Amino acid sequence: MPKFALTLIALGLSLYALIDCLQTPSPRNLPKSVWLLVIICVPVVGPVLWIIYGRVNGGGWGHGDDEPTGPDDDPSFLKDFDRSR
Repeated sequence: MPKFALTLIALGLSLYALIDCLQTPSPRNLPKSVWLLVIICVPVVGPVLWIIYGRVNGGGWGHGDDEPTGPDDDPSFLKDFDRSR
């Protein structure tokens, strides 16, 4: 049973790192294609390296970027909204 659990954890970590890398617009340190090869070809170490050295702050899931999260957080929207009244 422990082998199965370790395999499942390694698979989950690899899947998470792969999806995160695919959704990240521009990773740190290496081009995205190289990161994808590292994640796929080096089973456990590759995803850990991605998480430590490749991810942008907050990852590629929409966290930590500079874009507003909603219209009320976007200064240009608020400026246009004030003009429309």
